[in-house]
Amino acid sequence: MTDQLRIASELLRAFSGQQPLSLDLYVEGIAPHEAAMAASLNEDADDALLCVLVDEGEAAVLLIGWDGTRYRNEKGLNHLRAMWKERYHSHLSTLIPVFAEHISEHNLGVAGIRWTATEGGDT
Repeated sequence: MTDQLRIASELLRAFSGQQPLSLDLYVEGIAPHEAAMAASLNEDADDALLCVLVDEGEAAVLLIGWDGTRYRNEKGLNHLRAMWKERYHSHLSTLIPVFAEHISEHNLGVAGIRWTATEGGDT
């Protein structure tokens, strides 16, 4: 299994709640970059920012809301589910391969989120 496929599989398990999220990985891998990501959220005028990391079977998540609120690990996933509602899985199917590529290149998986209206009024 290639690194990208393994990482994508671990991300899918984490996003689906089948794998617990790691506070240690969060503290070591994501926390040092929180301030820079919050600044980039404002600079890019995104509505939210999602950051993920997997390493050796562990996963960690950060979601920064438009108001700067930081949601870590399970709280981040719960807030993301509430934001995306029925589109949660379709958005993840788009993002997981991109995140897997970034992480396989020894980077954080980061994506800015912007709200757009759809015909049904959902984002």
